[in-house]
Amino acid sequence: MKTKKLKELAQQVNGRVVGDSNLSIRGASTLDKAKPGEITFLSNPKYEALVKTTQASAIIVQKEMDTPAALLVAENPYYAFMQVVVLLHGHREHPKAGISPNAYIAETATMGPNCQVNHGVSISEHVKIGKNCYFYPGVFIGPNVQIGDDCIFYPNAVVYDGTQIGNRVIIQSNASVGQDGFGFATHNGEHHKIPQIGRVTLEDDVEIGAGCAIERGTLDDTVVGKGSKIGDLVAIGHGTKIGPGCLLASPFTVGDSRT
Repeated sequence: MKTKKLKELAQQVNGRVVGDSNLSIRGASTLDKAKPGEITFLSNPKYEALVKTTQASAIIVQKEMDTPAALLVAENPYYAFMQVVVLLHGHREHPKAGISPNAYIAETATMGPNCQVNHGVSISEHVKIGKNCYFYPGVFIGPNVQIGDDCIFYPNAVVYDGTQIGNRVIIQSNASVGQDGFGFATHNGEHHKIPQIGRVTLEDDVEIGAGCAIERGTLDDTVVGKGSKIGDLVAIGHGTKIGPGCLLASPFTVGDSRT
């Protein structure tokens, strides 16, 4: 955690300070839980009454208001608060792992510089991996998968053969990407499995939540568009096309071949 002057935070979020710009801010919290030395925000009018009772040293707001705390006025308080939290706390730091001798990496797999591969990771034949990727223990990457730069795979994530993954993609723990879709042809009361010959494409900046299931297409690819975020335990059926910038939260399920 870092300590910043309020004026430094304002400069970073393109805002302005009303009150003491030299206040030291060491953390962030909610309006009702914040303590002196912390910053909070107001983006929902129904919580406006709390600005008069909060113990926070500063509040990020869209407009000036009556409060004992200093104000950081910004166009989008919630977005500014996100930036402030990153500045004060940073994102999760991944421990240096190097390439563990207890990981399996096929001879035909290629990997860019500065990748970290923990113990128990399995990277199959003809996989192509960019630079700065991080693989937590237990990750499985199937044959012919292509992975861009700066991707993170959390423990026990599974990526099936042929999956295409862009840059800065995050796959959380126990998610499965590219498994067979639920495709069966019923004849005379029996269900016959249809080969799933499509694949999954995750475009740049996609995040897949923990425990998700993203099915490969039967014929066409399943696609998750650039910048879309899929929450925990979401199921995406085979052949689904999800556009850019979508947010899908649990317990959402998308059936097959939806756009």
